[in-house]
Amino acid sequence: MLRLAAQQTANMQIARHGVPLSHYLRQPRRLVHALMNPDQVEELSANTFRFHLRGFQFLMLNIRPVVDLQIDTSHDHLLTVRSLDCWIKGNQFINEQFSLDLQGQLQLTEREQVTDLTGDVDLAIAVGLPPILSMTPHSILETTGNQILRGVLNTIKHRLMHQLAADYQRWSRQQAQAQAVVPSLAFSPSRAATPCVDN
Repeated sequence: MLRLAAQQTANMQIARHGVPLSHYLRQPRRLVHALMNPDQVEELSANTFRFHLRGFQFLMLNIRPVVDLQIDTSHDHLLTVRSLDCWIKGNQFINEQFSLDLQGQLQLTEREQVTDLTGDVDLAIAVGLPPILSMTPHSILETTGNQILRGVLNTIKHRLMHQLAADYQRWSRQQAQAQAVVPSLAFSPSRAATPCVDN
């Protein structure tokens, strides 16, 4: 059994707009679609999602993971993510001997002009190797596998740092526009009272 692990941290600042970032992060669906291609995501519940990840090559193996993740936004200024299930498409041997554990969190500190975000994620995989790789030195397998995991986490970090801020800005602008429509409807001519006319 080959055991692999990787960790990634992220520290960033996002300019504060009309609505606090903590309100935006209470919408797991919006966040997931901002960070991932919607075609790769299934919504299982309000806070549980199935990710069909792009396949990657591990030596002579093509691995295409499907991962169920739960996103918890119930705590103020803290978002947590954990894996619930995982399997491998297209390779029954690997699928029967594969496990994945992902744990991550994102902590918010809101200030007057910016919001500080501090996050970390741990990813661990255990996989049984087919006979074709039995002669490959364990150190090579471990080094190659850990590099792949670090690449996966780096991709997640890149998307978080570049796409989260942009989508939050769009969402905040939409919220401001929606709030502006309400008072304008209240005072629209069609809702104005009809003047009384004396006979």
